[in-house]
Amino acid sequence: MEISPEAYCDAICILSDAPLSLKPMSIIELHLFSYLGCVLALFDGHALGDLGYEYAVTSEGFPFSVKLEEARKHLVSRGLISLDDHGYMLPVRPHLDTELDLILSIESLSLRRSWFRTATECALALPIGSIRYAIGQSPGMSASVPLGQRNNLLGVDDVELLYDEYGIVQDALGNQAQELLSPAVLWLSARVLSREGDADENQY
Repeated sequence: MEISPEAYCDAICILSDAPLSLKPMSIIELHLFSYLGCVLALFDGHALGDLGYEYAVTSEGFPFSVKLEEARKHLVSRGLISLDDHGYMLPVRPHLDTELDLILSIESLSLRRSWFRTATECALALPIGSIRYAIGQSPGMSASVPLGQRNNLLGVDDVELLYDEYGIVQDALGNQAQELLSPAVLWLSARVLSREGDADENQY
């Protein structure tokens, strides 16, 4: 089985860099933050082809990548991440750190780290449940989740909608949009606030 170098790099970055509040991390959360990181890569000006692997939305309403799952299992088999009794993952130090340094020495992969570090840092500003909800309402996800359908994500139409949404976020932040974390949190927060607004309307 050939492991995707991009997915392998991303899994290591997420599990290594995630805040302590996210550890140990579930498999669902790994895929969630990887998908968010891929969206942030698009926001950062990178082409869809740069991502290196594809995503689908599961019938349960979560983003899932076959390539990322293969990379995760490979990390477990190599003893670079450990599993607790509930199947949650923890980095095995210093072995995972050594592997991360090796991976980041490859120039084509090194730039990816910031996307996934930012994705996990969003959990310092928003509860994980809010991030899950926001991702579930994003282009491609929102149409499939209510129907329980398993569809591919980040198609051409989805990406165009994401770019449009990010343009609105950049306009709102102005000069503050120099780094990626603030736009990411604002993009996620807008979807959470939209849910709360709908709930308020339903009270009347």
